[in-house]
Amino acid sequence: MTGSAVVFGQGTYPRANNLSDPTLPAGSIIGAYTAFVNGDNALEIVTSTDNGNSWQAIGEVTRGPSTANDIDNPYVLQLPSGRVLCAFRNHSKDPNTGAYLFFRITIAYSDDLGKTWLYLSTPSSDPGPVNGNWEPFLRNAQDGSLQLYYSRENSATDQDTLERFSTDGGQTWTDAQTISGADITSRDGMTGVTTVTGTDLMAVFESESDGTFTVKSITSSDDGKTWDNRNTVYTPDSPNTSAGAPQIVNVDGTLCVSFMTNEDSTLAAPSDGYTTNTAAKLITSGDGGLTWGNKITVGQVLSVWPGLYALGEASLLMLFDNGGAKAQTITMS
Repeated sequence: MTGSAVVFGQGTYPRANNLSDPTLPAGSIIGAYTAFVNGDNALEIVTSTDNGNSWQAIGEVTRGPSTANDIDNPYVLQLPSGRVLCAFRNHSKDPNTGAYLFFRITIAYSDDLGKTWLYLSTPSSDPGPVNGNWEPFLRNAQDGSLQLYYSRENSATDQDTLERFSTDGGQTWTDAQTISGADITSRDGMTGVTTVTGTDLMAVFESESDGTFTVKSITSSDDGKTWDNRNTVYTPDSPNTSAGAPQIVNVDGTLCVSFMTNEDSTLAAPSDGYTTNTAAKLITSGDGGLTWGNKITVGQVLSVWPGLYALGEASLLMLFDNGGAKAQTITMS
């Protein structure tokens, strides 16, 4: 690791991606996170022009009273056109009981590099109290189309990873196809995707089928159109503990996967709550995901919802919430 973690924002669930424009320095980054301000859930936008060493607040996607809205899980991506999108969960709740009334994945857009935002589309929506839609991830495909990955609950014990495609910059979307979990009862979610080489992709996600979570992967050989080859990426070292909320990036040929785990806790899940007493860790693979190792702890205990951004030149940013959203530069040895 290089240096110490810097403040990304006063909130949680940090995510970042490349930001390109003639007015900006090369290597600029745009980020998003969820803040809780004056009783509201708010999606805040930040940028960095120094490889993630410092961050500046520039805009806000949306906000709503926390009692009636569950606005969270922002993911930002710039299209080849220069427009920036933000996908997020956008749920409605009963303000008196907290019960979910409606689940949505919403897309907003910005044409001024993240300063101001407008509504674009709602690719997925379902009435409550079941069938929740969570944790969107956007990707520009090599054919110019846009891919949306997200999680959808079928029941309290079953959740799948779904994918939709757009050929008009996110204004309209295809029907969803299930890419993991269709043939098993498990809770698959928190999906991240990266290019391994050429049109070969790898997606990682958490999966729970016995009360604890592990990190799984699937692969695509056609740039995300179809998926198979389900494998295990990481199982916690300690029994009755979990590892989940993974993300993945390719750093100069090395695959890097972040995740959070309570494997070092002295308490046993599920009493530990999976999202309690967790550390944010990183593992790598130099053989395209066949084997994984070199585990390091980046965010100490009470670190949650890690994300990754590849800086290039054998370095990356790992983002996580530890008393606020943080960004940590990691240099590969």
